[in-house]
Amino acid sequence: MKLKQKSLTALASGILACVAALGISSQASAESVLDSVMANGKITVATEVAYPPMEFLKGGKVVGYGKDVLDLVVANLDVKLNQLQLPWDGILAGVLAKKYDMVATSVAIKPDRVIKYAFTRPLAIAETMLIQRHGDKMASLNDVDGKIIGVELGSSQAQEVEAADAKLKASGKKGFDKISGFKSTDDMRLALANGQIDIGTIPSFSLAPIQKQRPNTFAKLTTIGSGALFAWVLHPDGKELRDQVNIILASLDKDGTLSKLQMKWFGFEMDLPEDYLPAGAL
Repeated sequence: MKLKQKSLTALASGILACVAALGISSQASAESVLDSVMANGKITVATEVAYPPMEFLKGGKVVGYGKDVLDLVVANLDVKLNQLQLPWDGILAGVLAKKYDMVATSVAIKPDRVIKYAFTRPLAIAETMLIQRHGDKMASLNDVDGKIIGVELGSSQAQEVEAADAKLKASGKKGFDKISGFKSTDDMRLALANGQIDIGTIPSFSLAPIQKQRPNTFAKLTTIGSGALFAWVLHPDGKELRDQVNIILASLDKDGTLSKLQMKWFGFEMDLPEDYLPAGAL
């Protein structure tokens, strides 16, 4: 009987411990990303620093339009910034795995993405631009038959190129000889400069800073697609933090700060829509 009583007591204790653990776990999982950020006094963001003039390295420091906006957002949240420099490949998967609180890099708003990630208000808008080496003579899509084009893997530019290639072939043309994928835009531009590919892809707002960085290296060929809005993204559990960031971005837009930063980095102002999310978005 004593052994049985001890077993029952141990079993009850074990059940109580499990219940308590489940309670703690539920409380932790119920804590939103915003709650966590404010409690820790720190926001951890991931940035691909190879996308001038949005985010890039200069003198070993992250600079650009996106960086300037991010610093203002973090200051308004009154928390410290922990900015991770990561390649594009895997950066979105990382926010879903909750390795960081937000992806503060240029992510195109696309229907297949808005059901997976919580997007902020757009920070910029751009078309997909095809670029060639300075001195090359291609003038339009009619000149790209048999050419090798480079894209950043998983980017909105890659999708636009695939659609353009399909359209060319449907019209009876050869289309691109090959679509080569690269892990970063830096790698893609280097391959273009070295002659490994014939055409590169960038957002249209990147041409001027790229030409400034490397004069007489790249030139515009043409633009394709309908353009894209670029924003930051969070985990679906981060919608409250997203909403707080949106309030700050709206304030920066209203007081003219965003326009001033756009003039600083792009040389022109952008008309960014407030109604930016497709149906079914988080």
